[in-house]
Amino acid sequence: MKKQILKSFLVLIGGAFILQSCQQEDTTPPAISSVSVNDVMGLDFLVQPGDSLAIRFTITDSHPLSQMKASIHDAADGHGHNGEVDTTAVVPNVGLWVDTRILALSGTTVTKTLYYVVPDTIHGVWHWELQAVDESGNAAEELVVEFDVQ
Repeated sequence: MKKQILKSFLVLIGGAFILQSCQQEDTTPPAISSVSVNDVMGLDFLVQPGDSLAIRFTITDSHPLSQMKASIHDAADGHGHNGEVDTTAVVPNVGLWVDTRILALSGTTVTKTLYYVVPDTIHGVWHWELQAVDESGNAAEELVVEFDVQ
């Protein structure tokens, strides 16, 4: 009787191990797509102080999403993103425009629109940067939109 219980226990443990090992680890990062500013697709925009901006985008993944971060920062120092280097002439910006938003996400597809107003007191080049992470900690390749405020 003890042998039968032991065999049943080993079969149960073995089955649980097989089921656990069959689950695939999530290594695929989220994807950011369909980025538009005021319903215009693109990554470079000429805008005016005081303009209203509606930035719409979609984040997708095969596994549940966790969080996103959108930030606006000064780009007048000529820095690049994703290994790119900005080779344009560096011209100092006028004024300050900084904005960071961190939002919790759920599900495997999220479409959002974030609203901004370009400050009346600025001129120069700014980056709007979007990052996303899924529940497994995989990070999307950051997406950067450049605004030239004139």
